[in-house]
Amino acid sequence: MIKADLHTHTNLSDGYYSVKDLIDQGNRMGLDYMAITDHDTTAGLITAMTYGKRVGLKIIPGVEFSTRNYKTGRAVHILCYYPGDLFAFQDFLDKTLEIRIEMKLKTARLLEKDFSVQVEDFLKASRDSESLYNPHLMLPFFEMGYTDTLIGDFFKEHASSKSSRYFTIPYPDVYEALDLIDRYGGVPVIAHPGEYDSLEITEQLASEGRIKGIEYNHPRNTEHDKKEILRIAQAYDLFLTGGTDYHGPYTKTVHPLGSYLCPEYGLKKLLTYARP
Repeated sequence: MIKADLHTHTNLSDGYYSVKDLIDQGNRMGLDYMAITDHDTTAGLITAMTYGKRVGLKIIPGVEFSTRNYKTGRAVHILCYYPGDLFAFQDFLDKTLEIRIEMKLKTARLLEKDFSVQVEDFLKASRDSESLYNPHLMLPFFEMGYTDTLIGDFFKEHASSKSSRYFTIPYPDVYEALDLIDRYGGVPVIAHPGEYDSLEITEQLASEGRIKGIEYNHPRNTEHDKKEILRIAQAYDLFLTGGTDYHGPYTKTVHPLGSYLCPEYGLKKLLTYARP
């Protein structure tokens, strides 16, 4: 059996571990392949490819696009594997990173008014990252004893989308991101479609030939979601992927790296898109 975890995050976005530490952990867990898919940044990919080769773990380069379906208002995440032009991709993604910082700083300033924290505390928490993400808003509170988990009830009450301190991030339209992937090369896969109730747009994109695969094995895909994903994949000849969506401890529910794997057929199909 080939073990491949194709959905992981490092401290360059909202994960806990550095690129090298994550790869070392993947080696210890016995993975054969691992994809680095940070949110809206390709910053770690060259290091990942180089270091993975050095230690003997095959790295599939990737990035997770944050997008929105503006017809429904729902978020749609796209895993893009083998991004063709890192400079063109990052030029596009930098706009998302910048607007995320702007919106999260608005939340941070409201938190500063109500708690014994300062905006500088949140920026310090995000110093290794390319932007400001939810775990960075919670880390100072974790360290000060307000909460014993980063993404839990305290986060939900004070900084999540359910909170009055939350500011919506105007992510790019899903079609805009897919146009970029088409233009500069990449393999688009819809991530965890059950999480954001995005099965409908997944099938629409599949029928239009805009995606190559769907993430099947994922902690937040229910059994019902997986049945629908399988149906859509079979109807439109898409391959299935899988991954843990690993953030280390920076997550609501922890899952060990490699606990959700890519189906072997899906991995083999994805590897056909690899560049020499």
